[in-house]
Amino acid sequence: MEHSTTPGDSATDGGSAGTVQERPAAGAVPPDPTVPGGDRTPTRLPAAFHRLWTAAVVSGLGDGLRYTALPLLAASVSRAPGDVAAVTVAGMLPWLLFGLLVGVLADRVDRRTLMWTTDLVRGVLVAAFAVLLAVGEPSIPLIVAFAFAVGSAQVVFDTAAGAFLPAVVGPAQLGVANGRLMSAQVLTSQFIGPPIAGVVFAFSVAWLFAVDAFTFVLAAVLVLSIRVPRREPGADGTGVGRDVIEGLRWLNRHRVLRDQSVIFAAMALVSGALLGIFVLYVNDHLGLGSLGYGLLMACFALGNVAVAPLVPRLRARWGDRSALTAAVLVVILTLTSLAVLPVPVVAGLSLLLFGAAAMTWMVVTVTVRQELVPDALLGRVTSTYRMIGFGANPLGALAAGVTATLIGIRPMLAAGAALVAVVAVTFRSGLGSQTAVHEHVGKDPGEA
Repeated sequence: MEHSTTPGDSATDGGSAGTVQERPAAGAVPPDPTVPGGDRTPTRLPAAFHRLWTAAVVSGLGDGLRYTALPLLAASVSRAPGDVAAVTVAGMLPWLLFGLLVGVLADRVDRRTLMWTTDLVRGVLVAAFAVLLAVGEPSIPLIVAFAFAVGSAQVVFDTAAGAFLPAVVGPAQLGVANGRLMSAQVLTSQFIGPPIAGVVFAFSVAWLFAVDAFTFVLAAVLVLSIRVPRREPGADGTGVGRDVIEGLRWLNRHRVLRDQSVIFAAMALVSGALLGIFVLYVNDHLGLGSLGYGLLMACFALGNVAVAPLVPRLRARWGDRSALTAAVLVVILTLTSLAVLPVPVVAGLSLLLFGAAAMTWMVVTVTVRQELVPDALLGRVTSTYRMIGFGANPLGALAAGVTATLIGIRPMLAAGAALVAVVAVTFRSGLGSQTAVHEHVGKDPGEA
């Protein structure tokens, strides 16, 4: 699975879990485990989830290998910055080109089938690329085409996977399940995969991609083995354009989820800006080299991994409003700290907290969508939300280069903090507690 994941105030305790059950009909409110008798189901996650989790671990390892190897491979072919950047852009571009259309696909067909067949296709693509590397010399056009093809398949898989989880676990288990999936994916793709990729790349780049191909095939087998009821197509098939508009209209009319997507766009923009110029910040303002840069980036990933399993409990204790507000405040605080106090220790702590805040936002909002969006629309809403993030992130990196040149890196970080603050206040409905959201579940989204 690519990386690439709660009813609120006290609507669902992420620390408790229900047995596998059918997704509630639109308008149903998941059981409240904070109320006596509100959730008497056992906390054990079902076997189907553990297979999905294992697939995420296996695939995440392959992701870490590939994401590390592609820039290294491009840099070994060409030292031109534009050529190397083109590989990264090619991998992200499919989200902007196909995101909305893939959302329709995920609502029209069985999502489990879509996931395992897409993994098989990716396995074949990566295996073919490994063979080409073994028998010939790579070129930038070949690497760019490969990155675009695999990125296109990733859009299909991620959209289907984001809408599939509610079929695997019960409503009260979504928070815990999302936390475990996301932490596993970050651990394998950002901590375990990259150092292995560095070693294997020096030995044989073809073998590296061969291993990546195997992870896709193994993940496909694991997903295929998951037994859940086959879902009926949700979209009515009257026209792709009409289905796309229906999904966009639903999200736009649901005030809480709409505002969450706007705040997410601002945070993704600022995150892209931070990561895009962070190596310059480390060199120019902290006086650290490549080792220091690597350690600081590891702090960001560590924040992701450390907080992901804890988010359901934090959410149950604090409620959605407090959890999401805290995440936004931490993002603002860390950006401000980096701007005001260019000290290595402060930078490490700031990256750690920034990663924790980003993961808190992701786990809570992904779970909220899975609980509130009707199953027939979940693929389209998921793809729209992801498209916003994957579009804003590279735009932020691009804007950072221009802005930092005009006003400097530290003032740019302060401006990013101000932007998040203004957007969060303007669209504060996106921080609303899930108790408030539940009052609108089952109503027309325009009333929410």
